[in-house]
Formats: sequence, structure tokens, C-alpha cells
Amino acid sequence: MAKYKVIVSRHVAEHLLGHIEFISNVSTEAAHRFIEEYENVITRLEDNPLQYQIDTSFNNPYKYRRAVFARWYKCLFIVDNSVVYLDSVVDCRQDDR
Repeated sequence: MAKYKVIVSRHVAEHLLGHIEFISNVSTEAAHRFIEEYENVITRLEDNPLQYQIDTSFNNPYKYRRAVFARWYKCLFIVDNSVVYLDSVVDCRQDDR
């Protein structure tokens, strides 16, 4: 049984669909692996989100934590008591400049 409740924002759900669509244009097998790894991260967040480090790659006053999966992707989330708020899934290959 899950110890934490994970809430995925609508924004994240929409971005996940975009990532899956992009990956599936290259390889459906890779898209399936992406989904499996994402589901694994969610399961691990439900069990113990504190196993993940606080992200220090940006000014982080809210203490976002990160979970890296599928080589290039990073989930950013906040833990508040027994609730995990998943706020972003980032493709780390993108250049934000």
C-alpha cells in the first residue's frame, strides 16, 4: 500500500503526452520504456519520495526534489507531509537559453 499520495498536475500530464509522442516518432519500443520508467518513478514516489535528492541545478527556494528516469528526463516534485506534488517533467536535453 502506498505511503504517499502522488498528485500529477494537468500541465505535467500534457507534457508527458508530448514527450511520449516525440519519442514514439523515433521508436515505439523507446516510448514503451519511457512509460515503464515513468510508472516506476511514480511507484517509488508513493513508497518514499525522500529517497530522491533536492535539486540544486537552479535557485530552489521550495526545495524541489528530482527523480531522473529514461536517461534524459527529470521529474521535479515537492513533498508536503504525505502528499507528493509532481510539478514538472523536463527533457534535460533541451536548451533553455
